[in-house]
Amino acid sequence: MATMKNGLWGGFTGKIGNVVGVTRNGAYYVRSLPAHVKDPGSKKQVTQRSRFSITLAFLKTFTPLLRIGFQTDADGMKSAFNAAMSYNVQHAVKGETGDFEIDYQNVLVSKGPLPASPVLQASVSGGALLVRWDDARDAEAMQDDQVMLLACNAEKKLAVFDLHAGKRGSLVSQLLLPSQWHGDSVETYIAFMSADATRVSESRYAGRHQVVV
Repeated sequence: MATMKNGLWGGFTGKIGNVVGVTRNGAYYVRSLPAHVKDPGSKKQVTQRSRFSITLAFLKTFTPLLRIGFQTDADGMKSAFNAAMSYNVQHAVKGETGDFEIDYQNVLVSKGPLPASPVLQASVSGGALLVRWDDARDAEAMQDDQVMLLACNAEKKLAVFDLHAGKRGSLVSQLLLPSQWHGDSVETYIAFMSADATRVSESRYAGRHQVVV
């Protein structure tokens, strides 16, 4: 808002449209605003938006799993999905601006205090992902902990998962894959969830595999 001095024909201070009036030593000066103001943070913002977009496109294919996998990091201000986004944007994107890609080995689809079991072997055959793991050798790792398996098809932008793929004590579990994925590559993950679903482990990358049906 501008303030007029001495009526319509006097000077003014303030802003009218793209014109600014100022006073200095009793004299009035008028100047126009620049047509364009450069944003020094624009390059950084573009980079962050690119990292955000590629991460969102990947994670949204298995949102229900993330609601369980990142429940520990969720609070009143941040949902489990947003917590997963925050972590993976920072830790699971590689490359330069304009050429970003998901760093699948560093992706976490679950993050919590429950002990994880080390993956011994993972393979795909007969249209199924088969994962074997070793005992966690931790007092907090229960034999009846649930196994969560995930397979992501980046080419088709799809994912399949099972939140109850077996129990930790079985040391082996499998996940059926769509027959339409034959010949595609999948990124695979395993995590564990307590029997009462209140605690989860940090996920483990189980490798990239070609689907054979």
